[in-house]
Amino acid sequence: MGSRLVLVAHGPTAGMRELVFGDESDLQHPELVGREERRVMSWSCGPEPACGQTAAALAGRGVEVAAELAGLDVGAWRGRPLAEVASEDPEGLSRWMSDPSSAPHGGESLAQLVVRVGEFCDAREWRPGGNVAVVSPLVARALAVHALAVGPEAIFRVDLAPLGRVTLSRQGSIWRLQGLG
Repeated sequence: MGSRLVLVAHGPTAGMRELVFGDESDLQHPELVGREERRVMSWSCGPEPACGQTAAALAGRGVEVAAELAGLDVGAWRGRPLAEVASEDPEGLSRWMSDPSSAPHGGESLAQLVVRVGEFCDAREWRPGGNVAVVSPLVARALAVHALAVGPEAIFRVDLAPLGRVTLSRQGSIWRLQGLG
């Protein structure tokens, strides 16, 4: 039997509204996150507060925090709103938004993010049946790109809203994208 991995983008935060790089703000309105009714074999989440809070609201029980599912390391841009970065480093921001291998902030590139989270998901022993991981929207997008086995520039072509889902399945070592929504 294969494994299914549902990646849930954490719910809305104040930092998302303000487009803050490396958002560490809390989940807004956790009461609006409904419980996951399907049978889930394992629960995990990224280390960001909103990931843990969203996972707790969905699972209603303990969730394993996986540091490897952390959002992008945005280096010097951490905690800064997009408008501020655009004003102070327009060339760096433009390069970062068009070239997945660039990291003008001194942190991790988008290409490195795809590799990092992809390697973690490849190496992890996911339980047969359904597994859920609550991550940042960007991490969910990166894992969709990894599953498709396409170049990292495809990350610019995937959008995912807060609480959106990426559903992947794995048989052996091959990931398949089953759905986005």
